[in-house]
Parts: sequence; C-alpha cells; structure tokens
Amino acid sequence: MKELATHTGLGELLPTDGGISEEVLGQFAKAGVDIDAVTAQLQSEGAESFVKSWNDLKGVNSSKAAAFGKSTAPEAVS
Repeated sequence: MKELATHTGLGELLPTDGGISEEVLGQFAKAGVDIDAVTAQLQSEGAESFVKSWNDLKGVNSSKAAAFGKSTAPEAVS
C-alpha cells in the first residue's frame, strides 16, 4: 500500500452524485453502444477475475502452508 501511495498519483475522487456520468453514458448510447450489455460484460469479467485471483491466492497459501507443514488455506470460490 505504501508503494502505491509513493508511486501513484491517484487524482481526484469521483463525485458522490455521479458527476456527468449520465451525460457520458448518454453519448455512448447515441453512438450505438449497448450500455446494458457493456455493464453486464464488465460485471461478469470482474467476477471471473476476482474468483481467479482468489483461487490463485489460495494456491499460494496452500503451497506456503505445505512448506510449513500445515494446511490453512481458505476455501475456493466458484
């Protein structure tokens, strides 16, 4: 976390009211982008990515636990 803070400019926070997001999404819709399809795809890909990362972490934990002669890895997510 310290590395992120020292090497990354995070910029401004997103406004709590959504800012101009509705306007931007409207422009995408006018250009023919199916916003519902895009959001569904992003949700699905995000969930798949999380599950993969969790299972990768579980594998690392299992191998480290085995090196110490214990099995303390968390359950897999599916």
